[in-house]
Amino acid sequence: MRTTDRGMDLQERVSYIQSAANDKAAGDYDEAKTPGELEVGALVEGGALDLFSREAMGLFAQYAAIGIIYGMIPSLNYPIFNVYLQLEGYQTSSYNTLVTLGWSFKVFMGMFSDCFPIFGYRRKSWMLIGWTATMICLTIMTFSSLGDPYCNREKAEERNSNACTKPYSNASLKDHDLFNLSAPDNGGLFIILSMFVS
Repeated sequence: MRTTDRGMDLQERVSYIQSAANDKAAGDYDEAKTPGELEVGALVEGGALDLFSREAMGLFAQYAAIGIIYGMIPSLNYPIFNVYLQLEGYQTSSYNTLVTLGWSFKVFMGMFSDCFPIFGYRRKSWMLIGWTATMICLTIMTFSSLGDPYCNREKAEERNSNACTKPYSNASLKDHDLFNLSAPDNGGLFIILSMFVS
């Protein structure tokens, strides 16, 4: 008796598969089909972008500049914040997080620029605002002084001292004047500007 049930079960499954295949041919899936206006793959009218047009070259230049900025700003962590200003480990780690945090909001900025176009442009105006802010921040960083380093290596070399390779607590009393203990306080402005640049 069980073999008969299995045979009927198999027969029912085959008939179900056949009915699903026949329903597809009858047009029952037309409502679930992708709309015809989206079949060409474009989200807006106008066709595909010519890769040698001014618009495409502007977009390529933007992404090349973003690559340079995104490669340059995080790499300042070690030479400036770790060596020159001698920030603590948690501070340099938070610098890396703050610099890369802007990329997490890229999707939301895209939605914001689409919802609030400036002069009829959804992206171009916002890109110009972003690059203007970036240039202002980079200019401020260029012409602002970082102050004296945490340990003055030039003076240490003149004295033939290796005080800069040691912590402040292990340096001799005569070498304490090589250290600028307020140097880590000078990094705040550069961290905030680096965050806005990225």
